[in-house]
Amino acid sequence: MEDNVSKDKSKELNHENKQIANSDIFNSRDHIHNVNFHNHNINQDIHKQASQNLSFALVLNVLFNIVVIVGGILTNSVAIISDALHDLSDTFSIVIAWVLERLSGKESNDNFTYGYQRFSIFGALFNSTIVILASLNVAYEAFTRLFIAESPDATGMVLIAILGIIFKGGSLIKLHRGKTFNEKAISIHMFGDVFEWIALLIISVVLLFVNIPILDPIASILVSIWVIYNLAKTFIASAKILLQSSPLDIDVNSLKEDLLSVEGIESLEEFHIWSIDGIDNVLTSKIRINSNNADLDSLSSIKDELDNVSIKYGINSTNFEFIF
Repeated sequence: MEDNVSKDKSKELNHENKQIANSDIFNSRDHIHNVNFHNHNINQDIHKQASQNLSFALVLNVLFNIVVIVGGILTNSVAIISDALHDLSDTFSIVIAWVLERLSGKESNDNFTYGYQRFSIFGALFNSTIVILASLNVAYEAFTRLFIAESPDATGMVLIAILGIIFKGGSLIKLHRGKTFNEKAISIHMFGDVFEWIALLIISVVLLFVNIPILDPIASILVSIWVIYNLAKTFIASAKILLQSSPLDIDVNSLKEDLLSVEGIESLEEFHIWSIDGIDNVLTSKIRINSNNADLDSLSSIKDELDNVSIKYGINSTNFEFIF
């Protein structure tokens, strides 16, 4: 008889704990929704701004393509025409980045429940690969020119180099403060182009007075090495995000310590943290709660503390399951 009473009380206690946990989740849902909605809007604004920045860079690059092609024909310079082909590949990369960035701003649906934000990361990965391959080709072509004395049209190069600095510099100014990996990948490329045109301007001025044709390919090789090195880092960072590694800017051990420091928590189980696009971070975990904190008020307080800790680490979306 006593055993049956104990079993009934145990069932009632378990049922009560489940009701409390469900009530806590339900009551805190509005708070969580408001925080996530605010963070979602910020994320959408970031991708919208990135799309506008890439649009600006795209227009400047198309205009510069026209300038370089016309300049190459008028000066009959093979060096300028080859640079025009290189700039066309730049424009293609920006078009791809712009299209994917536009897609990343779309709202979530049944097919993409997290939204389309990772299209931005895919753009960074794709463009990093394309530009690295293009830079390797430029470096190879420049290396072969080391052994062939070809003097570029120095006079024509001075004017084109000045225009290159203006157009590419404008794109770089617009993109270098961008927060998406897509913008960072293109801005690294633009920085390399600006540096290359500055080098070509200096070389062109030198070539007006001294015939040292080897300077042109040396500058191309150095710039290509710099671009490959920096884009390789962007490629690796983008790949880690797609593979759901922990966010690079979050100290996971420190985060766990701060979560465990919340009063009433015994342990963290099935702890998972990842980044959707390098900006929006997600955290899920089962939280083992001390039985003394199994009432509604305690659980609500614990949930608020967990959210506060998460926000401090730049985590936009959380999902905690309480275990008693």
